[in-house]
Amino acid sequence: MIIDHFFMVIPAILAKTKKEFEYKAKSVMSYCDLIQIDVMDGIFVPNKTWADIDVIKHMHLPVEFEVHLMVREPEVVIEDWAKAGAKRIIFHIEATRNPKECIKIIKRFKRQAGIAINPKTSVARIKDFLKKIDYVLIMGVDPGFSGQKFQPSILNKIKRLKKLAPNIKIGVDGGINKKNAKDIKKAGADFLCVASSIFKSKNLAKAVDVLNNI
Repeated sequence: MIIDHFFMVIPAILAKTKKEFEYKAKSVMSYCDLIQIDVMDGIFVPNKTWADIDVIKHMHLPVEFEVHLMVREPEVVIEDWAKAGAKRIIFHIEATRNPKECIKIIKRFKRQAGIAINPKTSVARIKDFLKKIDYVLIMGVDPGFSGQKFQPSILNKIKRLKKLAPNIKIGVDGGINKKNAKDIKKAGADFLCVASSIFKSKNLAKAVDVLNNI
């Protein structure tokens, strides 16, 4: 899955149990080409998710998946996720002392590399890595829990990043709904990672379609 000029909505799966993971994954497989698996360790972020690498590897998911590593020292688990089949691997700049090593491992397995930044993190902090990665994921909320309110200041951050690196692909994750998605897209986002607005909807197919066609 290569993100090009098309705008994309990626369902983000934040699950506490295997059962919840399987339910959410199966619920959206017919409506998307790529899903995001949220991996939280309860250390870098206050929440912890179910994301058993070996189990997921043997699920043979019919759609491609990326992993959003909200974990301390992501370099420890990147190789395992690459071997499990993740096509895109995202790590937080705030979670590692060695972002170069993270990127190096991801690229060694020929995966797409993404760096995520929290709402309070300046885009200047990732400036030196922009030519080495495929995309940036800007958090619209503080990472850890779904259902939070989107922070409007993120719109200016998207614009600043787009000006700094016009060719970099930009994603936004957290607090996204049909009311603010249009502004996020207009600011320069190429893709949205969405959890609550999709999985809390009574009609998942419609929720995905609405966001894809803003």
